[in-house]
Amino acid sequence: MRTYPTNSAQAVSRLLALTMIVDGHLAPSELKAMRASGIPEHVSLGEEAFDEVVRELCEDLLASAARRCSAEVEIDSRLLDTLLAEVEDQALRFSVMKTMLEIVHADSVLDARETLLIQRAFKAWSIEGLRAA
Repeated sequence: MRTYPTNSAQAVSRLLALTMIVDGHLAPSELKAMRASGIPEHVSLGEEAFDEVVRELCEDLLASAARRCSAEVEIDSRLLDTLLAEVEDQALRFSVMKTMLEIVHADSVLDARETLLIQRAFKAWSIEGLRAA
């Protein structure tokens, strides 16, 4: 899995993209929720740059997939912690978490994989003041 600079638009984008695809599909309502959150402007994230990060994330996930034949890609907890660690700024973490929650609730279906991702982020970032999904 490639690395991005700490607190960069790419690091934030990858977490948001992961939030959108962790349940196995990207719902248009999830993309709309991310755009409406204001975070793309906050981190100077253009649409083309986001698309590039999504493509890179998918490539990296497929390259590291342990169970390709099952049509599912599992993300190791250590890898997830590494991705979450690329966002260190507390205020940015709070904004990203808020957007992640908006994304998982956007399609009105809360998948177990989405819940696990959110719980892992809460734990890794020690965020207080928000409630887990």
